[in-house]
Amino acid sequence: MTCCFTGHRHFLWGDDTESPHRKDLLAGLENAVDWALVEGVTHFICGNAVGVDTWAAEMVLQKKKAHPEIFLEIALPFAGHNADEPACQLVQRQADLVHVVGKSKYRKAAFSERNRYLVDHSDFLIAVYMESHPRSGTAKTMEYAKKQGLKLIEISV
Repeated sequence: MTCCFTGHRHFLWGDDTESPHRKDLLAGLENAVDWALVEGVTHFICGNAVGVDTWAAEMVLQKKKAHPEIFLEIALPFAGHNADEPACQLVQRQADLVHVVGKSKYRKAAFSERNRYLVDHSDFLIAVYMESHPRSGTAKTMEYAKKQGLKLIEISV
């Protein structure tokens, strides 16, 4: 069983790591990962963007300490994606597999390709979603996942 993640990169609390809203989001994300593990998920795919993707990957790596059967895959939209982001690079170094899935030379298209890859290779989608962003990549990924019949775990922010 495989689970992927989608979510936003920017939130109202900015860089405030002590924000109660951020802490609630991370608690919800951890609960969703725990639920996925109970459901039998052992393969997780993250897109390695700043924000939700990185937090999810970090959480999966933490869970891997108690569950060595977990496999973490990083699916990049294009080569060099977030090469200047230390947290993203740390996650990539610890992942079981890192690969470029986007074939388009256009960034926006490469992100769409990556998001379709996430869904097409998963049984579950954990989504952190803000209703104020109905046209975002996250919203489009959720819509595609629903059409593909994935089980969706939605964390509203």
